[in-house]
Amino acid sequence: MNFELTSASTFYLLLSFSLISFFTITLFWQKIFKKGIGNFILRSFLLLIIQFLILVSIGVGINQSQGFYSSWTDLFGGTQDFTSKAVAADSLKVFSPLDFQKAQTTVGSLKIFKEVITGTESQVSNLVYLVVPESAAKTLESGEQLDPSKYLVTEFVTGFPSKPEMWFKALSVDKDIATFNSNHTKEIIGVIPEINVAGQFDLECMNLPNGEPAAETWLTDDMKSYVDTRLGFKSQRWVAAGVSTGGWCSYMFAIKHPDKYAGALSIAGYYRPALPLKDVLALQKAMIKKYNVSKMESALTSKTPLYVVASLGDTYSIRETTRFLTKKHPNLLIKYHEIATGGHNPRVWKSAIKPGLEWLEGKVKP
Repeated sequence: MNFELTSASTFYLLLSFSLISFFTITLFWQKIFKKGIGNFILRSFLLLIIQFLILVSIGVGINQSQGFYSSWTDLFGGTQDFTSKAVAADSLKVFSPLDFQKAQTTVGSLKIFKEVITGTESQVSNLVYLVVPESAAKTLESGEQLDPSKYLVTEFVTGFPSKPEMWFKALSVDKDIATFNSNHTKEIIGVIPEINVAGQFDLECMNLPNGEPAAETWLTDDMKSYVDTRLGFKSQRWVAAGVSTGGWCSYMFAIKHPDKYAGALSIAGYYRPALPLKDVLALQKAMIKKYNVSKMESALTSKTPLYVVASLGDTYSIRETTRFLTKKHPNLLIKYHEIATGGHNPRVWKSAIKPGLEWLEGKVKP
């Protein structure tokens, strides 16, 4: 039986232990109850065990639905080693008919590929999902080449410490892609990479010094070459869409790599390098200097569309967004969507994905 963190077996086993323990203690409480400090300590310990089991069960259930951690190792701060099962990206070929037969089919006949690759430039080995429309799948299966002008490649970026699965489990992005594709001649191809490639060390999608994985290179250069190789075409400039930390990442990709990205959707994000305060101050200052957003924006040669979303109930994001919007951004075309209620969670973000993609589709230029 599989007792991995994300397996149903683990959740139901913990839930069963919790319920059995609760009802057992309730039924036999009078027999357990006796006077004396020793018995008091025993009863307190049993109650704490039951509460612990209930909390763990709830936590595992929430993790299954939201996709925060992919394994016990991931939960407790270890870095998962994908090296042994990763395929070098530069050794891959265009998807074959057999590949499409093995792919998962979801809503709207979308094909979902889940692969572990090693990025050519970053040498990061990790997980990436590729969501391919039915029209593209049929074209490739027939041996024909895709027309890049017919597709809008969109990179979906999670926050920290969420996993790529969050886009499917909590945000139902496959449904949004299917709906979008049914209403547009230019269809979305989605690429959803793992952004947290250093365990519980938050890289903020940047290339940090001192031997840390090159997250920015993995998410930009390596994803571009991976998608183009697998689909057999030279894709046009992408759209980046992110939630929370992914909002910062998407904004940064668009202004730092205008040759690769034509626009960005930032939901509940922020707009400056914001490494955790526990990181050394020297590193925080170095990244603020290296990722100077004002300098990057001023270097843009045309207006880059940016769809910004923030909720009034999301204290940090609304503060950062308000601060960002009060400044002048002559090289950005900003559309701001404010949500009246709700905090920092997927239920609030979910409704903003499709409107953001719709707006960007009409603004981005090849």
